[in-house]
Amino acid sequence: TLIPSLVIMFYYYLGRYYTELKIRERPWEQRNDPVMVGDLPLKQQDYLLRVLDAENPPPPTEHSLRDRNHYKARQLESIQVLLHLEGQKTEAVAIDGEMLRENAPYHEEIRANWEQFTRVQANNQPESFKLKNMTLPPAPFFRNHIVPILQNDTLVSLDLIGCNMGPDMFQGVAEILNKCPTLITLGLAKNNFENVEDAKALSLAVSKHKGLFFVDLSTCGLGGKDDILSLLLKGCKQLNGLDLSWNGFSSGSLSVIANFFLSNHIKTVTILGLRGSSFDDKSATLFNKALEKKNNTMEQLSFASTNVTLSTDIQRNLVLNDRLLHIDLSGNSLGKIGAKYIAKHLKKNPPLSILSLKGCGLPNQSAKSLCNALKRNTHLAHFFLDDNKFNDSSVPFFADALRSNSTLLSFHMSGNNIKVKSKFGRRELINRALCNPDSLQTIAASNHTCLVTLNSGKNGDRRTHEDKFRKINALENEGKKIRYKVIAALFTLKTIEFNPREFQHIPLELMPRLLELVQQEMGYGKYGREVWKAPNRAKGSNPRLTRVYEVVHGWSMLPSLFARGPGKLKKKAAKKRKLAFAFKEADDEKWTPKSR
Repeated sequence: TLIPSLVIMFYYYLGRYYTELKIRERPWEQRNDPVMVGDLPLKQQDYLLRVLDAENPPPPTEHSLRDRNHYKARQLESIQVLLHLEGQKTEAVAIDGEMLRENAPYHEEIRANWEQFTRVQANNQPESFKLKNMTLPPAPFFRNHIVPILQNDTLVSLDLIGCNMGPDMFQGVAEILNKCPTLITLGLAKNNFENVEDAKALSLAVSKHKGLFFVDLSTCGLGGKDDILSLLLKGCKQLNGLDLSWNGFSSGSLSVIANFFLSNHIKTVTILGLRGSSFDDKSATLFNKALEKKNNTMEQLSFASTNVTLSTDIQRNLVLNDRLLHIDLSGNSLGKIGAKYIAKHLKKNPPLSILSLKGCGLPNQSAKSLCNALKRNTHLAHFFLDDNKFNDSSVPFFADALRSNSTLLSFHMSGNNIKVKSKFGRRELINRALCNPDSLQTIAASNHTCLVTLNSGKNGDRRTHEDKFRKINALENEGKKIRYKVIAALFTLKTIEFNPREFQHIPLELMPRLLELVQQEMGYGKYGREVWKAPNRAKGSNPRLTRVYEVVHGWSMLPSLFARGPGKLKKKAAKKRKLAFAFKEADDEKWTPKSR
């Protein structure tokens, strides 16, 4: 039955492929032929039509307009369902347009759904409110319907991301800040500031708010708008965190930010995001001066994709200092020179807790120096090395570093050239670092705290089992982690050969624990099911009973259980003598006991 099924599937997919080729070869007026397109599944129909439209936009025909109207109807239906479901929530409301295929535009047909959503939420007091990639009805809908809902004493987080905010919405956010003292975080990412008055109103409201902790102004198009940037910075003096990433800042805008820190003596900002900016020596010098002399409380700096290469003393003094707890250098071309200075910084054991080096072009030759530094470091908790150039030859260094380091909590290396099937690949790294199969003692001495990620998807997980070992290390009980790894190595993965002779001299008091252990198997009988799926096993097979027999049969103390224990034998009770008058025997004086 398998071969006919495979033949049928082959011809089915071959027919779909040729159908797609025929559609591509046809002119535009015939590409959307319902007979041809109908031969494909619904998802492939929509995908193919969208790809063809992107390659060469067609003239508006009856069929193409029909398909676009159909897509619009499905999008409107999704928005209506989303508004209905989120309207029922009372604590955390999140209307996320990313669930759709693209940013959800506004259609007049769904205005009634928005009004129904606000009527339902009017009776609630949400703690968090999030709108992402969703266009609201035209002004003054936000100020008249949304703002009254959010002006309460329970709102903690407000996110309006990619909502095409205009003057009405900026004024509404200022009103929320004035009447909501409990707000802690404010997210306004992906909204362009075009008006100075909007920036002035928002800056004034932020400066007056006493409890606001973090403001996200990333991707707001502030690059080159130094007047608007200065107004917004003026209101952020009392904040603890400020994200200005992906605004396209050049040297001039970065100098404005650095001079703001220099002139205002800001001591409260501990988190600053500047990803996607273009640093040069001038701006780096100003920032180094501002953060070293005026703001020595900075703990987290994000310099991802900022052209920082650590090739100059100015850049190294700015990034590699003993004050920062979180450094993000992702997307910068550090290379071998940058890896050398980072390893040197880690050897000093600074209070650095999180280090991200994603996509920094780190060569395979830098693995040895980084791993030697990682052995000595006792503060680093999260290390990101994704999308670099490490290969299989670096596996022994990383495995040795992970076994020696007991403070690292997460280690990420997905996107490197470390293969699955090779001798020193991902499987070898997982085994040597997290579950060393040399012996039971080496398993107990392995790393039981670090969550290792070598592949972001499911590719090769059946061979490496990295997802399962990551779940084991995420458990809280240390003894439970070791038991799971021992059972996995002995009976599930069989990386260690089970030899009953090794347990023949085990003491009697430990024998019940051993018998319980040899009957377990990861995922079988609900044992360890939270981290391991049940194995596929032939019907009627039960290797657990066989292991119990082998252990008991080879136990050296088994014969002594059936032998007589120490001590004297119990004496037999003496027989009662018979009465003389009953049996006409001699008197008691003449009676003598029988010899034994």
